Amino acid sequence: MSMTCDEFRDLLHDHHAGELVVEIKEKFEVHRTSCKHCGPLHETYTHTVRITAKLPKGGPLPPAAEARLREVLKDYLDK
Repeated sequence: MSMTCDEFRDLLHDHHAGELVVEIKEKFEVHRTSCKHCGPLHETYTHTVRITAKLPKGGPLPPAAEARLREVLKDYLDK
C-alpha cells in the first residue's frame, strides 16, 4: 500500500527524530522520492530543522506572554 501526502506530512517529525519503524520508513522514502510535492517539502523541512537547531536557546517566556499563549492555545492544550 502506498503512502498519501497527508500521511507523509504527519510522519515528517517522527522521520527526523528517527522514530519510524523500518516498514513505514521504507514507504516514507518511496513517497519522498516519487512525489513532486513531498520531496521539496521534505527538503524544506530538513533545512528548517537544521537552521533552527543552530539558534541560541531562549530562556523562559515573560509571564504575560506565557499567559497570552496559553489562552490562545487553551482548546488545543486541553485535548
